[in-house]
Amino acid sequence: MATGLCLTRINRFAVAALAATSFAASLLTTSTVALGAEPADTLYRGGPILTMNDAQPRAEALAVKDGRILAVGTESEIQPYIGAQTQVRELNGQALIPGFVDAHGHVAAVGLQALAANLLPPPDGDGNSIEALQSVLRQYASEYEARINRVNAIIGFGYDDSQLKEQRHPTRQELDAVRDDIPVYIVHQSGHLAVANTKALEVAGITDQTEEMPGGVIRREAGTQVPNGVLEETPHFVALQKVLGNLDADGAKEMIRAGSKLVTTYGYTTAQEGRATTGQVRSMQALAASDEGFDIDIVAYPDILVDRSFIAEQVSREYRNRVRVGGAKLTIDGSPQGFTAWRDRPYYAPPSQLRRDYVGYPAASPDQVFEAINWAFANDIQLLTHSNGEAATDLLLAAIGTAAAEHGNDDRRAVLIHGQFLREDQVDAIKRLKLFPSLFPMHTFYWGDWHRERTVGPELADNISPTGWVLDRGMRFSTHHDAPVAFPDSMRVLDATVTRRSRSGDIIGPAHRVDVMTALKAMTLWPAWQHFEENEKGSLEPGKLADLVVLSADPTAVDPETLDQLTVVMTIKEDQVIYQADDQPSTSLLWPRHLGGSAPDGPYWRQQLHSGHRH
Repeated sequence: MATGLCLTRINRFAVAALAATSFAASLLTTSTVALGAEPADTLYRGGPILTMNDAQPRAEALAVKDGRILAVGTESEIQPYIGAQTQVRELNGQALIPGFVDAHGHVAAVGLQALAANLLPPPDGDGNSIEALQSVLRQYASEYEARINRVNAIIGFGYDDSQLKEQRHPTRQELDAVRDDIPVYIVHQSGHLAVANTKALEVAGITDQTEEMPGGVIRREAGTQVPNGVLEETPHFVALQKVLGNLDADGAKEMIRAGSKLVTTYGYTTAQEGRATTGQVRSMQALAASDEGFDIDIVAYPDILVDRSFIAEQVSREYRNRVRVGGAKLTIDGSPQGFTAWRDRPYYAPPSQLRRDYVGYPAASPDQVFEAINWAFANDIQLLTHSNGEAATDLLLAAIGTAAAEHGNDDRRAVLIHGQFLREDQVDAIKRLKLFPSLFPMHTFYWGDWHRERTVGPELADNISPTGWVLDRGMRFSTHHDAPVAFPDSMRVLDATVTRRSRSGDIIGPAHRVDVMTALKAMTLWPAWQHFEENEKGSLEPGKLADLVVLSADPTAVDPETLDQLTVVMTIKEDQVIYQADDQPSTSLLWPRHLGGSAPDGPYWRQQLHSGHRH
């Protein structure tokens, strides 16, 4: 297996060759299409083609016409489709696979991640201590004054208390030390918690007189009612909306556009906004209808507890200008690594301020869950449900069973999102109720050690995201990145699903490791089925959209322990190249290093996500 450096050297030359018609190919092939064959617009050949089609798993060449796959087969079988105007793209040994379908992510919030200070811990950032967070925030403030003035706040994203040297959340006073004259608001990597400085708490209207909000916690300074800055779940979402209150419609569109651009660098040709607001969907639709538009498809799932009339009005299986509302989203609990997931037993080693019988808490009441799921089934609305803890999943299964008994359950494709702490009997029920599991094995890398040591303990940690249990029952599943919880890094998703290696190198649940082809199907064909799009996407078969990804090497031919070193060389949507990697060097620690270390009002924005080099 070549090292990451060698892959980069290969890319430097191969990308240019891949983008252009091969002169040698033109000499070796006829300019006349064989009798009965339709001339292709583009021909891909010269590297392994992994189709995700069990009837034809691998191929040597692929022909495309009018944005759709015309033929797949050997080079001799595809040769007749070459005409005088056919562009031949030589893969030069690199691998061609279907475009990745985002099984669960938040493309609008990815835009927030893209525009905010990068507080992620290594390997995605430098947020390994509170002092480091302060340093990154100060540097961000000095470099992006115009953006800060636009929203009158400093926003950071991605800190993780489990990875900080101090093993705790920052306080409002520690953020006051960065700036105390404007709001400073930093979002936890889980997306379910945040820390606000004193000014941000003031803007949010959260004081020592503020009562606790249902489905969340305002943490207080010891022995007082004074908020210490940490906000969990509901108060966090309320505060973030108020802190971003100055963001205008153009700013919202810019954020969504930045998110859609970021995910293309990781090979996603279909993105998801997995908990949309009505305003976000309206912004997506307006941007989609503009001259700027989107390069990829985006499917949105608005919150079922917020605006059902909007969902019922907008839901569709058809894209309009690359945007559609696919159904509704329900959230039952919170973050397992943040101790806000709702369990059926106490956490293994919770934070010191929590009692030893602490099990987390629900974000929605049983009445809300039953009523929402019944409404979705009664109105034939596809439902995605966030459920992490065992107690949350017990509630979900009970409500699904009740609704299915009343309304039937044929091909509804209701989806369980995450299911981190599942029991094996719950997996049996998931199969029986025809619930589709979208699992989160990337957690094994980012938080596997944390789950083993703090949340569920060493025995249960092995069964987080239990892909093995699902496969043993003959079920399909999808995998996701849940960005901005982490970067929408497709190769990290692939690597974690296959190896289940944690940051420390431990294997979190050897019995749940899967082979590379199964892991790839969970990122392509099976999430396409999840979205009711299996006839259009997810595999390389004649008639389907030419949504393609070129990888630096064949993922089935490399050492599985090196999958995270593979790179996305090119992302292609309906035969149009929408992302192409090069070797631009890093320039800043504030921005994802693989994107050249800048931001949308810097080189990154001007060059349209120019670099695919992995750090």
